[in-house]
Amino acid sequence: MHVRDRAQAEQDLASYSSDLALVYEPIYLVDFEVLHVIPQPVHVVMRADHPLAAKSEIRLRDCLDLPHIAPSTQFGVRHLLDFAARRGSRRVSPVVETESFDMIRHYVRHENVIGFQIGIGLRDPGDGSLVFRPISERDLPAGNLILGQMRGRALPVASARFAVQLAASLKDYAAGGLG
Repeated sequence: MHVRDRAQAEQDLASYSSDLALVYEPIYLVDFEVLHVIPQPVHVVMRADHPLAAKSEIRLRDCLDLPHIAPSTQFGVRHLLDFAARRGSRRVSPVVETESFDMIRHYVRHENVIGFQIGIGLRDPGDGSLVFRPISERDLPAGNLILGQMRGRALPVASARFAVQLAASLKDYAAGGLG
């Protein structure tokens, strides 16, 4: 299993380069057999001293009015941000666009910007420097993180066992209210 953008993950399944894919907001789903789904809201990643960190509810318009770093357009987080922004008068106009969620967290930590990521990928650095808050679902409904395989494909035993373990971990994660 590889970390890839949505289209590449689905292509890897179709070409048999990967047995499984864990994809946030897949593009096609035509030949994709869903094994497990958990909703994942988009979170704002910011320094603890950022003005938005004190707000009880984070609105998308507030985020887009500020300098921000965002994932590249091929990622599901960006797709949802762009789609939601089209309903309003603001646009996603990042100061930096990246394919690395680690880059987003590091850039936010050292610059006065905010970033965007889904909850499952967020890790508290333990020093209180970063804060994560979900964007209001009034502006941006949660997307789906989907574990799947190529429809009709019999998985090798090791991949099938891994899929069962990963689905159980995702279920536990979602039950813990961490999404």
